[in-house]
Amino acid sequence: MNVIVIGAGMTGIAAGYYLRANNISYTVLEAKSDLGGVWNSHRWHGARCDSDFIKYSFSFRPFLSHRCLQRRAQIQAYLRDVAQEFGILEHIRFNTRVVKAVFDSRRQRWSVHTTNGVFTAQFLINGNGYFADEPYVPAFKDGERFKGEIIHTSQLSEQRTFVGKKVVLVGSGSTAICAAPELAAVSGSLVLLQRSPSYIYEISNQAGPLIRLCQNLYQRGLRTPVRWLRGYLQLRDDLIFLGFRRFPRLARWFFRQHWRPAVGEQALREHFNPRYNPWQQRIAVAIGLKEKLRAGAITMKTAEIERFTDSGIVLSTGESIDCDVCVLATGLNLRFFAFDMYLDNARIAVERINFYKGLLPGGIPNYFHPMGSWHSAWTQRAEPLLRSAMRILCHMRQRGLGVVSVPRQELEARPGITPTYVMRSLATMPRLQGTTNIPTIDNLFSVRVGRASLRFAAVAQ
Repeated sequence: MNVIVIGAGMTGIAAGYYLRANNISYTVLEAKSDLGGVWNSHRWHGARCDSDFIKYSFSFRPFLSHRCLQRRAQIQAYLRDVAQEFGILEHIRFNTRVVKAVFDSRRQRWSVHTTNGVFTAQFLINGNGYFADEPYVPAFKDGERFKGEIIHTSQLSEQRTFVGKKVVLVGSGSTAICAAPELAAVSGSLVLLQRSPSYIYEISNQAGPLIRLCQNLYQRGLRTPVRWLRGYLQLRDDLIFLGFRRFPRLARWFFRQHWRPAVGEQALREHFNPRYNPWQQRIAVAIGLKEKLRAGAITMKTAEIERFTDSGIVLSTGESIDCDVCVLATGLNLRFFAFDMYLDNARIAVERINFYKGLLPGGIPNYFHPMGSWHSAWTQRAEPLLRSAMRILCHMRQRGLGVVSVPRQELEARPGITPTYVMRSLATMPRLQGTTNIPTIDNLFSVRVGRASLRFAAVAQ
């Protein structure tokens, strides 16, 4: 029994750990020259994880810090340490991009075609995430007329500075909110231009007494408190998610109280009054935004871009903004499958495919694709799903089984949240099946894959 893992990001490294723990041989194929996934490729100013990192980090190697959230460089360094500590690094083949994968039903094996040759294995675990490498760049009228620079955050390096330049940062999601304070510090001036307001919650980023206590106990050899802490933080986040959606008026009041003292009533109405209810989209987490707004280092504008001119932007309100650099924090396109897959000679249609328990896509044999939660730390559901995959593999090894799959089914799309990047792909995106999209509940019940739901076949003779 052997496995090919695609991607050396959070999911791929966790898969390597659990495969090693169950004595299953594996190879990790990574398209880039370094590990980390998005924590390697996303290098814009302020790139970080928006989840408490003690919860986002792996359960088998929690990350201890006096800060709640961690920046990109710290996350990548952590992943590299984990890969080295558990012998995963030696299994990674870098600069090996998968271009297609073919399952031979007679031989019961996958052939994975890459830019570095063909690899074969009995099973695939896909950890390529759900964002494509290519950015989403809206078409702006007269954009070609602009004599300054237009750059997307995915192509931006945190090493760049814009001293003395007028910068406009376009966006209202997590990327824009993380980047704005950092960009303001290296720019002559910064305008944060949002098409419409989003919900934002600012934190100090200092770990509270409970987190510090549990971490101190962990360092003294008591591991249980950190395990409980991770469960508590997930339960807290899930209750907030459910509560805000169930009581939107109360949630709106909460955000008004959160921002009114910092920005005043007029700015609150103009820039912090979203058209949707809390947690219909992800809530951006800010660090230092209030301070930059108070100091005038960041100016907020809320309007659509009507067109570009030679030296700036004209808004739908008629207002003109002079700028030298326009940074687009407009997100990435969704991409759940980064390569074509074939069952013998037939291409597998992955559009609208069902994901049983968020792990097994319908009709694809010997293939696992763990999906994290839309609204919470990816690892909080991806890790339990990987443990479920290991139970299936061990069951097959013990019983001498060669193939596992679940049936293909047609289901309605029911995304947990409805941001623009989800709605753009709603017609074709996978359909989750058998989960609640609430990690606290899923980790107790939904990720437990019943063998009766799986289709097994004996090893081919």
